[in-house]
Amino acid sequence: MGVDQVLQVEMVLPNGYHVKFGPTEWEDATADGFVVPRTKVVSGVCRSNPDEEDEEKWIWEACPEDFDVDFGDLWFAVRGGGGGTWGVVTSASLQLHKYLPYKHLD
Repeated sequence: MGVDQVLQVEMVLPNGYHVKFGPTEWEDATADGFVVPRTKVVSGVCRSNPDEEDEEKWIWEACPEDFDVDFGDLWFAVRGGGGGTWGVVTSASLQLHKYLPYKHLD
């Protein structure tokens, strides 16, 4: 995806699971020169009614026990692993900031 400040990703994985995941715990990283928090924990859920077409009726629950995907690994892979490698991203929620006008320095 190649962007910073992604809050949540929704995607369909190659194994057919439709998932939503994102950071759920952070730590201050200003001492290391960053202005945004560092992700510590990533959590996610699976859609339990994949045959339902009406998005308002989708049910998101804990993934089945045989779900063999680490959301933390998937989070970092999707944010820098290249298009289509890990699945199809269907939605992304981003942290937006106020527009800062461009200053031209001579």
